[in-house]
Amino acid sequence: MQRVFGKMSTAVWMALLGVIFLAAGYLYLRSVGQEYELIETVRGKGEISAVIEDDSDDVIEIAETRREGDRFTVRVRSKQESGKAYLRLDENGNYYSVLVLYVHKSGVITRDEYFGDCKGILAVRIGVCIYLAILLGILIAKLRSNMRRSLYQYRNILYFGLIIFMTAVLLIQALSVNSNNGIIGILSIMMSTAENFAILTFPLIAITAILVTVSNIQLIRKEGRTWRNMLACILGIFLGILALLPSVSYRYLSEIKWLDAHRWTSVGRFVTECIEHTCGSMAAYLECVLIGTIIVSVLAAVRIPKFDKDYILIHGSQIRKDGTLTKLLQSRADRAVEFAQMQKAATGKDIVFIPSGGKGSDEVMSEGDAIAGYLASLGIPQEQILVENRSSDTAENVVFSANMIREREGGSDAKIALATTNYHVFRACLIGASKGLDIEGIGSRTKRYFWINAFVREFIATIVSERRRHLFVVGMLIVINIVMSAMAYFSTSVLS
Repeated sequence: MQRVFGKMSTAVWMALLGVIFLAAGYLYLRSVGQEYELIETVRGKGEISAVIEDDSDDVIEIAETRREGDRFTVRVRSKQESGKAYLRLDENGNYYSVLVLYVHKSGVITRDEYFGDCKGILAVRIGVCIYLAILLGILIAKLRSNMRRSLYQYRNILYFGLIIFMTAVLLIQALSVNSNNGIIGILSIMMSTAENFAILTFPLIAITAILVTVSNIQLIRKEGRTWRNMLACILGIFLGILALLPSVSYRYLSEIKWLDAHRWTSVGRFVTECIEHTCGSMAAYLECVLIGTIIVSVLAAVRIPKFDKDYILIHGSQIRKDGTLTKLLQSRADRAVEFAQMQKAATGKDIVFIPSGGKGSDEVMSEGDAIAGYLASLGIPQEQILVENRSSDTAENVVFSANMIREREGGSDAKIALATTNYHVFRACLIGASKGLDIEGIGSRTKRYFWINAFVREFIATIVSERRRHLFVVGMLIVINIVMSAMAYFSTSVLS
């Protein structure tokens, strides 16, 4: 599929396919929509007849009527002029019901609303499902292509979020394919899909918010009250607000008298619904991005690198006052040694260890030297240890170590593994991949409250790093909801 799409962007293909499907749907409705068959359930046993009233003879004509038990069928056909027509059903000469039909300039007949039900609408609904399925296929193809190149990209999180979001939209649209609400019905389902997704996931979000908050309290009690350690608490509050935002916004707006949100044909009703659906869409989308963040972070943490590595970088962290390793840092070093042993057993290839980390103002030695001493105590030969002891953060850990490798290798590329705590694998390898390194990460275990807080940081980093794409998606959601609300308003209140 990637070969077919070439270098065109996903957004361009989505827009192009949308135009093609819209054109195909319009042409199909024009070809079959000049007739419409109405089926009414009749309880009485008297004679039923259909009459065109209010001088509508120049708009539609009755082509056929028939009764089969309690089902009365009327087939009407559009004539040369467009406009509104009233079809009255009589039982034994007495009024039974009146049906409203609209004939468009194209000759297409719709019922009840200007963009209401019409002949051929089932095929359009199926076409919408096919279009959504194709979009889902494009996103999956993009994700697979990206994952083959590198797992360590924020774009993978974006694609995972979009795939989850699009799957929900497709599923709800497919389950509603037999509804008979016409074009407006299709739009209404699409508008409410994201909101329904947010409502359905509210129990999960509420449980997640509680777990996040509880774990974050543990983190704060054990590691101190810093703004970084409070991120998960902030997310817990944010998730709760996010899930309730559509309902709260609708309730607030519906109480504003000048909006007149309760009158069926008022502008205020459609403005209120548009805001509600837009809030729901953004809430659902952000939830999906969060889920995507968790998926990619877990995949990065549990992944075992290929056994073809030349070097393994051990990411440093705070050491004890006596120069020994903390349990967290020791677990990183142990994980690196474990991987080296796994590779030696599988391929016979030795690996060079690069303990990395500079000396902090409150540390007796550099973190790199402390890790090197620990590796030596485990029996690692000195010639297999290359110390980097100048870095002060993750980016410098990776860059300085990469420079040492290039100098040692004479400028040629080498295959690198990176050992760090599981929650940190994705971010550290992403930095390495962004510097052009052939790098894969392996994670050591840590306490669960670190995991959860790390997910929050990766979620925020995803939003910031890919902010243009996220803003584009959010902008598209806003535009789509406005367009659909405008169509619903014109169909219900203006054109009808």
